[in-house]
Amino acid sequence: MDSPVKTRSTGLYRAALHLYPRAFRGHYGPAMEQTFDDLLAGEPSPVKRMGIWVRALLDTPVSATREHIHSKGVYMTRTAKLLTLSASMAILVVGIGSYWFGNLHARENVGIERVNVMQLADAMQHDSFYSNYGDAALLFDDKISTVTHKDNATLVTFVTNRPYTVSCQFPGTLPLQNGQTVSVAAPGGSADRLKAGVLLHNCLQN
Repeated sequence: MDSPVKTRSTGLYRAALHLYPRAFRGHYGPAMEQTFDDLLAGEPSPVKRMGIWVRALLDTPVSATREHIHSKGVYMTRTAKLLTLSASMAILVVGIGSYWFGNLHARENVGIERVNVMQLADAMQHDSFYSNYGDAALLFDDKISTVTHKDNATLVTFVTNRPYTVSCQFPGTLPLQNGQTVSVAAPGGSADRLKAGVLLHNCLQN
């Protein structure tokens, strides 16, 4: 059973996700919540958990505004005041956090990253993957090269046009096919560096 603290944290983050356009929230919301929960669950230090919250509050209004613009401003009029208020609160929280925790988390990259598999493959080979994407929820749409099923999991390898690969492990047996383009959300921190390329765990299909 989840603790009351975790339940409240998830509920507050879920409420913050309402800043995003409805279509985006329905598409990526569950993966974003899961990534946030994983980050908190994997950090035993209360100070660093607070840092995760500070960074999430900073990123959410910025990312949400970008997604509203990306969706051609359909929802901007209805949410402009809310986004502005949220951004102001985020700046205030980050200021307080910086006062107490210094620059401990200031240079860490967090939030939502729209990428493609070539970027992920190159970042891992150039040893910049974890610094760029380690604390981010990765969103990408790419074409499947191969699909295999093993131990109630689906392993998907994507076409990268590189000599190294990007693969995703999905829970369960999914009806995916070679050549199909699939929309994926995955926690960047789950990535393993393999000789062949990058393996992402806990992937979700959108």
